[in-house]
Parts: sequence; C-alpha cells; structure tokens
Amino acid sequence: MELKHKIMLLKPLMLLFLLVSFHGIHSQNRTDELTYLQTDKGIYETGEDLWFKSYVFDRSTLSLSGAGRTLFVEMLDGSDSIVWQEKYPIQSGISEGHVYLDKNLRPGDYRIHAYTKYSFTADTLRPYHPKLIRILKNITDKGHVQDSETVRKVSRLSFFPEGGSLIDGVAAKVAFKGTDKKGMPADVKGELREDGRRIARLESLHDGMGMFMLLPHKGSRYTAVLDDGTEHDFPDIESSGLSLHLRKQTEEYMEFLLSQQKGAAPQRIRLEGKMRGVKYCMAEGILNEILKVRIPVSEFPLQGIAEFTLYDNNGLPVAERLVYLNPKRKLNIEIKTDKERYATREKGKVSVRVSDEHGKPVVAHLGLSIFDASYINEAVPENMLSYCMLSSEIRGNIHNPAYYFNDGNKDRLRSLDLLLLTQGWRRYVWENFDETKEPAIFLSDEILGRQTIGKKRKRNDVGNVQQLLQVSGPDADTQFVMTDSMGNFAVPTEQMLALRGGYVYLKPMLDKDEYKPEVSFKADFPIADSLRSHLRCHTAFQDMNLVKSVEKFDNSVISRDSSILLSEVTVTGTKGRVFRDKMMGRLDSLAQIEVGVAWVCGCSAGYEKSYLNDYNGYSHHPVGCPCPPPKTRRPPVRGETYRLIKYEPMGEDQSWVVTKIDHITWTGEEFTEEELLRMNNLFRTKGYYGKREFYKPEEADMLLPMPDARNVLMWKPDIITDENGCAEVEFFCSDINTGFVGVIEGTDGTGNIGTSICEFNVLK
Repeated sequence: MELKHKIMLLKPLMLLFLLVSFHGIHSQNRTDELTYLQTDKGIYETGEDLWFKSYVFDRSTLSLSGAGRTLFVEMLDGSDSIVWQEKYPIQSGISEGHVYLDKNLRPGDYRIHAYTKYSFTADTLRPYHPKLIRILKNITDKGHVQDSETVRKVSRLSFFPEGGSLIDGVAAKVAFKGTDKKGMPADVKGELREDGRRIARLESLHDGMGMFMLLPHKGSRYTAVLDDGTEHDFPDIESSGLSLHLRKQTEEYMEFLLSQQKGAAPQRIRLEGKMRGVKYCMAEGILNEILKVRIPVSEFPLQGIAEFTLYDNNGLPVAERLVYLNPKRKLNIEIKTDKERYATREKGKVSVRVSDEHGKPVVAHLGLSIFDASYINEAVPENMLSYCMLSSEIRGNIHNPAYYFNDGNKDRLRSLDLLLLTQGWRRYVWENFDETKEPAIFLSDEILGRQTIGKKRKRNDVGNVQQLLQVSGPDADTQFVMTDSMGNFAVPTEQMLALRGGYVYLKPMLDKDEYKPEVSFKADFPIADSLRSHLRCHTAFQDMNLVKSVEKFDNSVISRDSSILLSEVTVTGTKGRVFRDKMMGRLDSLAQIEVGVAWVCGCSAGYEKSYLNDYNGYSHHPVGCPCPPPKTRRPPVRGETYRLIKYEPMGEDQSWVVTKIDHITWTGEEFTEEELLRMNNLFRTKGYYGKREFYKPEEADMLLPMPDARNVLMWKPDIITDENGCAEVEFFCSDINTGFVGVIEGTDGTGNIGTSICEFNVLK
C-alpha cells in the first residue's frame, strides 16, 4: 500500500510543498531468538537451589518462539570458569529449570548465560547479556559496597550529534554525557563556548546526560568548559552532509526534518524505519534544503526502539536516529496480597489481574516469586521490560535500565530519549549483512553423533548398512535409534524429554569384541564457550551510592517452640560409595557379580581372619598357604571384615617382605564410571537435566516444631490467567520475620510483556 504525504520545503519568504512517497513494509526472513531468564531471587547462599524460568522469544516480534527446542544454560564465575553447564527442554517457548549452587562456590558475582541455537549463532557480533546473580556464604555478608565519593567528578564528557554528525551551517541537536573515572554517571554543569564566547549552558538532566541546540560553523573553535574549570574537546564539524532531526513526537506520529546545506544540489533521499530488525516503513523524496517527513506511529505494532536511517542519493547510510515508540503497549499486571502484614507461618494469598493497554483482560503466562527482600540484588536493576526492550537492543552496560520502565518516574521517557541519543548513538557503524540469509547455526537441539567400527577387516561386514543403537536414560529406561549408512545418528528431543534426568547412554548392538564399535558425539558446549570468550559481556549496573535501603540482619531463625536454626553445621563421617544414577548403579551391581577380581584366601593358617587377595595392591596371601585354582576361589561377602597383607621385594636379593597389614569391611569392588561404561560397551553424553519440584509446605507442615527458614516462600513459574485475566496463588510464611517482596513477570505470547511487584511484612 502506498500513501502520499505533503512535505514542506522551507525557504525564505515562501513555502513549497512536495509529494513524498511513503511505503508501509513488513519484512523479516531470519530466524532469530531472544532468551530472557527469570530467577526466583537475585542473591543466593551457597548450597541453595536456584530456580529459573526462561522465555524464548522471536526477536523480531517478541512472540513466544517455537523454533528452538533446547535451552543451553551455563553459569560462570568472575574468572570465566564454568561452574554449571546443562541442557533443558523448551516447550512452546517456555523452559523451567533448577540449578544447584554448590556449597564450595566462592562468594562473588556469577553470570548465567542461557541461549538456544537461534539466539547464539556462529556469525553473531552481538555482545551477550547474561543474567547476573550474587552468591554469598551467608546473607549477613551482603552489605553495600559504596564509593567514598559523595559527589562524582566528571572525568569524561562526550558529545553525540543527533543523526551522527555536525554539518556546517545546519542546525542540530547535540546530546552529551558525563561519567567519572569509574564510568559512573556524573552530573554536568558548565557551558559551551564558540571562539571563547558562551553560546549554550551545559546542565545534565538525568544520569549525567543532557542536550542543547547548536548552529555549528566549521571555521569556529568550540570548547566545553565545566564549572570546576576543566575543559573538554568537542566533535569536529563536517563541511557537507545530511542531517536527521526528530522535530516532534506524539502518540500518533513522528515528524523528522531532513536537512543539507544551502546551495547544495537537490538529491533523492530515502528514510527507512526498522524495529527489532524488521523494516516497517520507508519514505522517499527529493531533498533541496529542508524536507519534513511525518511517519505514523501506527506503522510500528510493538513497543520498543525504532531505528530510522537516512540514505543519500547513492543509497549509502549517512545518518541514524533511535526513537522509543509505544511505551503503553505492554501487559499491565496488578498483583496484591490479601494482607499487608502476616504472622510467621500464616497462610497468605496473592491475587493477579492482567490487562492490555486498553484495560481489556488478557490470558497471560506468568512466573511469580515471593522472597525475603534482603535477597534483592540492588546492584543489578533489571527486569523483563528493561532487558527485552532496552538492554538487549543497544550496546554497552546500562546504568539502572529499570528506571526507564517505572511509571512512577515522570521524566522517564525524556530520559530514555537522552539515553538513545547518547548510548544508542552511532556514526557510520551500520551492520552490513544479508537480511535474507539464515544465521550460521552450530548448536543442535538433538543429540547428534556417529558410530564407527574399530576393526578394519570387519568394516565391510556392516559398511553402508544402517545399525541399531540402544538409547537409555539415567533411570535405565530404554529406547532405540537407527544410524544412517555412514553411521550418523540423532536422538530427537522427544526421546531426550522421555529420558530426561541427566546423562543419555548409547549402546551399539554390534559385538564389542568382534567389531570394537565406538560412538562419538557432536560437542556443542565447547564451541559455544570458545565463541563467547571473544564476545563482550554487557550487563545492567547501579551506582550503590544511590541505594537508599539499609538492611539490618538477624541471622537467627526461631520456631514457635523456641528451637533455634543454626546458620551452619558441619557433619563429618566415614567415606561412603559414590552416588550414581540408577543406570550407573545397576551397572555397578552387575559388575560386582560378573567381575569379582578380589578373592578370599580359603586357608586359615592359624590366622584369626581370612585374607583378601588382589585388592588395591594387597596382592598376596600368606606365605605357605596354597593358592587355590581361579574357578574355586571364594568371592568376598558384603559386610564381612577381611585382613589385607602387602608383600614387596626388599634388599639386595629382592626377598618378599610384609610391608603393611590392614583390615577392610567389604562393600564391593570400586569401579570408576569410565570403567563401568567401557565394560558394558556404553557411551554417554549430557541429555536434559532432571526436573525438580519446588518445596511447597502443607497445613500439617506448619504445625511441626522444626524451624522453618525458607527465604523463598513461593516459586510458581506456570501461572496462566483465565479469560478474565485473573489468577490466585496461596503460600505459607516461614519463621523469618522481615519484609518480603513478590515479583511477577510474563507474556501474552504475542509480543506484549509486563512485570510488577508487591510488598508485605511478616511479624512474629
């Protein structure tokens, strides 16, 4: 559809009207996903469980994606070492999971990188935006690391001409941003001077950012002088070029002024508007000196950042402006508890109502966490709206991105525009890629691998023939897959889901001694780790000097019968057998029966205990005791105690001498997992990590005398509102008497997202 819009060409003493062709466009051919990770809280103690919900969106529309089927999750510490690495199933764009935070983890900040094969590709140049959490030994160690400087001094002052460049004789808007030596926002107060004469006052409006209008002249010298006397450089002025200026923005339209110098030859220009990589509109016309273009906001169906790029007569990009559109187009989530104050162990109820921008009820998929407010990580002010709409869209670490999505901040939209003019600014740095080309995918949703034959003379027997592989899960459930004629195979996600629980085991049906089959797997995580190591990591951050709250921690948790829960108890005991899943446990049991390397000496020889032979270096029975034939040797019995004796050659004649005598209670042969796999001709790789259930106490549990120290009262990632947009959730308070917060986030699945919080107190 082609629309005609009147555009004014301004000249002294006269107005000319031009017709500009305007096209509404919608094009997107690339498969690209965005993952957002919602966790049950922001700060954890070692040994705790971390619960998460991942939303996998189509990056171009923010609708739930059905493309990626496997979520790859990695957790890294401050030195970039991986401490967690697992796969989780994605169903209809949603994944839920659990991470165990080992008690031996060092306190500090950790990054969680969650991605799919479509969100993390081999050809991406984007920085990655992990979820940041903090891990402590105890919440009493939380504290606030505040800077000693109460007033931040401007160390760097940067200027950002709207559109990209300052053009000689063309009026322009110029934004600026001040930061201190640590990169924190610093208030700017000073002036801009042209040839020593003051022409503009510099005063920041938000987070060190501000703006002013300027008519630049190439022959002049410009200097920024702050009130403290420091001077800062100003950008160079181009002798010619095109200027792009957003003159006016309303809820209905955007009005741009496209300009070039007086006397410059008229040229055909093109202004394109994109959002999230999708081209939505294009305006074309002839530019003489000034051309006014009005673009309806209705051309853009989503909330978010729109990129407007101006192309010259040769089709080259020469200016760009980012504009935030449709801030009201989101889910409005109302969440409230039935009380503002509860007693410890009291039952509570949360009511949720979701509506769209017009107040109509919405069926939404939501995740809710209710937790001790002490576990909020103030250093990382991020939520679903700020992450999806801002942090993942522009470059760099953003200071307090959640600020721009809090309706209580009246200047948030003006401040957001300043952020886009400064941190979203770029000049002649446009991504040059073929928008019709699919990304270079290296990850696989399925488990991919290949079976090879070890013996050359046997390859002709099975070559170019499909082979059967047995596939088992950690619970020893069994299914089958077929290789192709080259030995390649795939374990589909449906089988991975049915066998979910950790490792997936594959067993060739070919005889291991005759054919010596080997199974190898495609390695996904190592390639991802190598690629990620070359990318920049961008996160939200907060100036901790601006955090007002000061927590007072009382570490003791006392139940109603006055029992006190200790903060930490260390239990030591004798070493037991290594825990193994059901599959490995069964293999271990079979090995004990079938292998039987160790044996018991049948002669007493006057000794009070029988001797165990061929066990961990204790390889000889007493001298003079006849060695029984292998088929008559008696195996050890579990629970029985045996004597161990070790002989070693000593002296010049290398005589055998007893060097050690010991005792052991037999618990069975100790095999490594690698040995058990090799003995059974099995090969394994990681499948989907096992599903865990969040503990939800019942009424009877609340009557027990044991202290209840739950700091997360509720984690419910699967709330779905009804046709009225409503849902209710019940919870029980614990013995912790403090302030609690409820955080809820979610989507309607079609591109609208939202977040909300509620607060309440628990008293003794």
